[in-house]
Amino acid sequence: MDNAIAIFKNELKEYNKHTNIYSSKAYPLLDFHIQDSLYLSALIKEKKAQHILDIGSGSGLPAIFLALALPKTKITAVESKSRKTKFLEHIKKTLKLENLNIIQEDIHVVIKKETLKIDTVTAKAFGSYQKIKDILKKYKKNPLSLYIPISKNQLRNLKKTSDLNYHSSQNEEFHYIYSPNKSDS
Repeated sequence: MDNAIAIFKNELKEYNKHTNIYSSKAYPLLDFHIQDSLYLSALIKEKKAQHILDIGSGSGLPAIFLALALPKTKITAVESKSRKTKFLEHIKKTLKLENLNIIQEDIHVVIKKETLKIDTVTAKAFGSYQKIKDILKKYKKNPLSLYIPISKNQLRNLKKTSDLNYHSSQNEEFHYIYSPNKSDS
C-alpha cells in the first residue's frame, strides 16, 4: 500500500502542475486525506459492501483508496469535470485498479439510471448531508448505506443540532456521518 500511496501522491502533484485538480495549498493535508480514505475503507469493509458509489470523486479521495483497500468491491467514481476524470483514468491505469469504474457525468443523471446497482455511497467535500440525501431519494433501489466524511467542527455542530448517526475513529481524528441501510440497523 505504501508504494501505491507514494505513486498516487507523485502523480497527483505532477498532474496538478498543468491541471488544477487538488489545491496545492492543501498539500500539507494530503497525507491526512489519504489516511481518512483508508480509515473509511476499513469502516466500509466491516459492512461487506458489494458496490460503492463515490459522488464527486475529484482527485480520487476516497475512490482511489477504496479501490486499493477493497480489491473485491466494485467502486464507481462519479465526477462531472473532465479535467478530474482524466486524472482518475490515468491513476486507475497506473495503479491497475480493475475494480474502479469512472463515470464523467452529473450525479443527478447517473443516479436515475436503473442499471446502477449500488449498496453504499460516499461523498467527500461534495455537499451537505441534506443535499446528498435529496439526490439519493431519486435512486429507486434503496436501501443504501451512506458515509460522509466531516470535520471536527462539523461534528461539534452535528452533536448540538442533530440526531444523525456519526462515527469517529478511536483517536478522534476521522469523523463521518453514517446513515445505515435497513439491513445494517
